[in-house]
Amino acid sequence: MRIILYPLLTIAVIIFLVYQAEAQESLKNSPLAEGLFQLNEIDMHVHAGKERPLPLDEWIDMFRNDGRKVLLLLDHLELYRMTDKEQNAWLKKNKVGNWYSDPTSARQDFMNDLAKVETRNDIITFHGWEIWEGEIDEGLEKEPMHDAEVIGWHISKAAWDGIAPGGKEIIKRAQQIVEIQQEFPVPMIIFHPFGGRIKAVKDEARKAGVPLSSLEKADYRCFTPDEQQKLIKILAGRSVYIEIEREWSKLWDDQTVREAFIEDIRPLVEGGIKFTVSTDAHGIESFKTPYDPAKYCNDLGIKPENVNALIRELLAIRAKRNLINQGCHSSQTSMCLHL
Repeated sequence: MRIILYPLLTIAVIIFLVYQAEAQESLKNSPLAEGLFQLNEIDMHVHAGKERPLPLDEWIDMFRNDGRKVLLLLDHLELYRMTDKEQNAWLKKNKVGNWYSDPTSARQDFMNDLAKVETRNDIITFHGWEIWEGEIDEGLEKEPMHDAEVIGWHISKAAWDGIAPGGKEIIKRAQQIVEIQQEFPVPMIIFHPFGGRIKAVKDEARKAGVPLSSLEKADYRCFTPDEQQKLIKILAGRSVYIEIEREWSKLWDDQTVREAFIEDIRPLVEGGIKFTVSTDAHGIESFKTPYDPAKYCNDLGIKPENVNALIRELLAIRAKRNLINQGCHSSQTSMCLHL
């Protein structure tokens, strides 16, 4: 009996030790949940300026009541360049309040409002601008960019002669954004770079009379393996994030699209590129669709610790600036002028 028992006992001990070692390794590599905002608590793309449907505090309340704890508040920069005639036509078309009517002070008034919201103790908010990618080629309006904690780049086919951007175009923009960041050292986000391509592929198939059911995974792919490696080389470890917006909750039910997107994104995550999640909310209709980023992010390999990287970075930058400002206020030396 002992001859049988001892080997069995030895095997059991070995299995236990291996399991314990794996559990400890897993625990060591897992950040504390208390130190992470969950994906459905994070919304890093909320329009809160001219496009918002309600007074600012009421607008923020809607997100807080829907479970959000962290918001990036911004607006399209080009909306603050409208003439009175353009603005009146825009207001009539969009049926929103005339929140910032004075064109000479509208941008600063918006930033001042966002600064007031940041004093709330029931939600964390950051402020920034969304800038159309075409301005990178046409010329940037740099003055308001200095006021942003985050700059998001609006990716659209309008910048590529009506063709939805693919891997090559995204790589080009990523390189340009890294260069711009040298002058404006704030976190930057590549906004909604992928959804437009999926729509374009389906629209093209419909026009050609091709059944959508016949489209294959390769038809939807955005990157080749070589392009993935190029993008990783540009962005890995940098403070340039890629947005995965809520639009993917609709696209996710298409198995072929889902599999293509997983093959596009998982290698980028594993290569060290960081991501954000958002609703890209413009109006009340945003709340008609549940916000559940985990539905699509889990399979992509995008975990809360990846998305929290931007939040932690922004909080650290804000804390450092506050320390510098407090030091300058208490000091009479001219050195503070150069900080």
